Amino acid sequence: MVKVRFAPSPTGHLHIGNARTAVLNYLFAKKERGIFSLRIEDTDIQRSNKLYESSIIEDLQWLGINWDEGPVRQTERFHIYKEYAEILLEKGFAYRCFCSKDELDKARRIAVAKGIAPKYDGRCKKLSKEQVNSFLSEGRQWVIRFKSFMRPIKFDDMIHGEINFPYDHVDDFIIMRSDGVPSYNFAVVVDDMLSGITHVIRGADHISNTPKQIMLFHAFGGSAPLYAHHSLLMGPDKKPLSKRHGVTGIKDFKKMGILKEALVNYLGITGRSMIKEFLTEEELINTFDISSLSQSDSVFDMEKLLWLNKEHLKHMPTERLINEAGLTMEYKEKVEALKENVKTIGELKEYLNIFDGDSIDSDAMEYISRINEINTILKTVEDSVEKNKAGFEDIFNNIKSKYSYPKRELILTLRIILTGKKSGPPIKEIFPLISKESIIKRIQCIKKSFSIN
Repeated sequence: MVKVRFAPSPTGHLHIGNARTAVLNYLFAKKERGIFSLRIEDTDIQRSNKLYESSIIEDLQWLGINWDEGPVRQTERFHIYKEYAEILLEKGFAYRCFCSKDELDKARRIAVAKGIAPKYDGRCKKLSKEQVNSFLSEGRQWVIRFKSFMRPIKFDDMIHGEINFPYDHVDDFIIMRSDGVPSYNFAVVVDDMLSGITHVIRGADHISNTPKQIMLFHAFGGSAPLYAHHSLLMGPDKKPLSKRHGVTGIKDFKKMGILKEALVNYLGITGRSMIKEFLTEEELINTFDISSLSQSDSVFDMEKLLWLNKEHLKHMPTERLINEAGLTMEYKEKVEALKENVKTIGELKEYLNIFDGDSIDSDAMEYISRINEINTILKTVEDSVEKNKAGFEDIFNNIKSKYSYPKRELILTLRIILTGKKSGPPIKEIFPLISKESIIKRIQCIKKSFSIN
């Protein structure tokens, strides 16, 4: 049976790039009717924080990404990593290294001076048992290093095809630190091996870790999972997506009114060539294919995300949309009038001000200032509303009969007077829902701004 895992580090909130990894693993597990496991990789003791762990779990739940197993926390498994490190020592695949930081720094400086890539030279691999025991009795600090196979490593990536690494790509790397904390690559392999992970779907930035992990699997006498390294999300400047590019955290997208369905939809199709892009979760699962993922990095496209969000808003039942927006059912008619034309929940709530507020956007006020007959137009609208709140067509035709205004410009002028905005849902449709008091207040505001009596 297929089994995948999502393994975030609780050193920050869930980033959209990591969320994409979670989505791809989730869709693959669902498509294959497999198991989706959640692992918390919290061995970075200095930076890991329980608050971030809770935040990540909360964001995954909001996205609707539910796990079948976990969460498993690596800090609760140190005794297991120690046991498996001892196994490698006994089998001769690892050794204790007593080199001090100063010795390693000196060797690194010499290598750099010679123009050679700094690598551990394996000096402690040659220590005799007597020397090791002597150092231990002296109380010297030590780490455990893995003996690199020193042979080429190749594997078939489900996205990139065959990937090859030269024999000397990996030196004797640390698997257990002096404080008993396992290295990332070692803990990952032990966890993947013991939990029976069959497929590892992760970002392309992890490709360089794969040779180390494959060697560890072989040392334990097992087979490595199948690997699929998906492309990364980049900013418009083609650099890794980060806060400098704007909104990147899942909580930020939620705050701006992006629906979870739209975000999962976007992350599930990014980097894939799709005939249809607006998809439900069921459609995302049924159409998912790892081999359809591009090898090239993808530029994050906020406009496409907003378009998908608009489509999901349009298709969402009004009752649920009201709930998502934190509104009550008394807004039902107004929400139904707006939902076809807004991109986010935040925009929806902002547009509700049309019906009962009195604000006027600055760009709308600037446009009004250029209308020569604004005084007469305001009076016509005010009289019509005060008397009987005539229909929009009546107000439009009344003004049109008096002035030779182009239809488009007159509708825009009336939209500003009635709603305070230059754009929005079809004015004819929402006009009956705008309160008389709101229209009068906007007219008074415009008059005051232009000193019109």
